[in-house]
Amino acid sequence: MEAYIAKYGYIGIFVGTFLEGETTVLLGGIFSKLGYMNIEKVMLWAFLGTFAGDCTFFSIGRIFGKNIIEKYEFLRSKVPLANKIIKKYGNFIIFIIRFLVGIRAIVLLLLGCTNIKLSKFLLFNMVNSALWSILVSVIGYVFGKVVYVFVSDIKKYEEYIIPAVLIGVMVLIIIYRHIVKEKEKSYGDQ
Repeated sequence: MEAYIAKYGYIGIFVGTFLEGETTVLLGGIFSKLGYMNIEKVMLWAFLGTFAGDCTFFSIGRIFGKNIIEKYEFLRSKVPLANKIIKKYGNFIIFIIRFLVGIRAIVLLLLGCTNIKLSKFLLFNMVNSALWSILVSVIGYVFGKVVYVFVSDIKKYEEYIIPAVLIGVMVLIIIYRHIVKEKEKSYGDQ
């Protein structure tokens, strides 16, 4: 298990953060505390994946614009909420975009369709990606520290602990996403 995580873990973090990311970065932080990964590398790969993903979605919006959104119903259904958020927060949306779970890609596509300067987007996105990567990695690392305190000989119990940690983190993320969706729903109803 250790060799597998060490070999593919950073690639997993890059791919996971390219798409959405909370789960993979939290797990990377936990695995760093447990000694399977390096926390600085987790932060770096999370930053690279986050920044690349955000730039990609923004560029797709800039190049292909509304054609993509009109083509797919699941994107069209999120447009009204994304438009409300963009209108309400303006340029600040570029900074907080990484914290919008579930609609980040749609908001980025819409931002790409606007006349926001590329340099402004890149600057805000770089700062946002760095802060988010550090924050979420540290949260995972701290959670890993709690696990480490309760189990002194982690190697002996890894076949039980790693699945338990994965399930625990996924349950927390599902609860968090449910809360966010409820807030989005109430925000969308306004």
